[in-house]
Amino acid sequence: MKNILVPTDFSSHAMAAFETAVSLSRRTGAQVYLYHVIEVPEVAEMHELMAWRESGGEGSMESADGMLRQLVMNEAYHDIRPVYSIDYGTPHKCISAKAAGEGFDLVVIGSHGMSRIDKIIFGSTTEKVIRNTLCPILTINDTISCFQPSTIVFCAGIAAEQACGLETVKSISLLYNAVIHIVKVSTPEHFETTRQSRMAMKTFAETNKLAEYTLNHYNDRSVEEGLKHFAEDINADMLCMPTHGSSGIRHLFRKSVTGSVTGQIAIPVLTCRIPGT
Repeated sequence: MKNILVPTDFSSHAMAAFETAVSLSRRTGAQVYLYHVIEVPEVAEMHELMAWRESGGEGSMESADGMLRQLVMNEAYHDIRPVYSIDYGTPHKCISAKAAGEGFDLVVIGSHGMSRIDKIIFGSTTEKVIRNTLCPILTINDTISCFQPSTIVFCAGIAAEQACGLETVKSISLLYNAVIHIVKVSTPEHFETTRQSRMAMKTFAETNKLAEYTLNHYNDRSVEEGLKHFAEDINADMLCMPTHGSSGIRHLFRKSVTGSVTGQIAIPVLTCRIPGT
């Protein structure tokens, strides 16, 4: 892990993501890049440009530069020497393009920022970044006080999906001496016996030379609910799962089908988009 991208909108979630990147940098020596995108209309009509100017859009660069400069110059981070850059555009498109174009190993991003309330749970910038970025994404909620994972849940799936994000998980588990809890969620639509699951997971763990790990078979109504419930049952402090570009992890951030409020996923979630999706 050499380069970590941290998109920021200066929200509490973005700051928690930055602190997480700082923790990783201090253990790996990775360079931390703060990145702020000033949103402008994609296809701007005259009235949209006028509204943008009136809202202070043209003065945003100076304001953002000042805040980022103050952050990177903070003595608390002198040992990692973070750097920053600012662009104009559509946030999720700029973030995905920068991650791909500059070869970042990891993107650490807040679970949501200062967007409108109707975008916080579904359709946020973070969700779009997850769906459109190929490198691993570590999503951070602002409730995290210190990134120190010791219990990591790893979602087992079909062969093509299982390898997705594995190297990043292995790296983090070694850095923090964490145990990886491999889990296969069996659902009514995709049932698999415990014996079948455990044999496949054991082969997977041995083939990939995992050090500290456990094998777990979990039954639930859906994979999303199973992962969330299993993580809660073992008090996990990080979850890793592959994601399809078309669906992302939006089901983890909204209410369950029973109508009960599951709340947000409070622990860090590492996702990796499956190539070709």
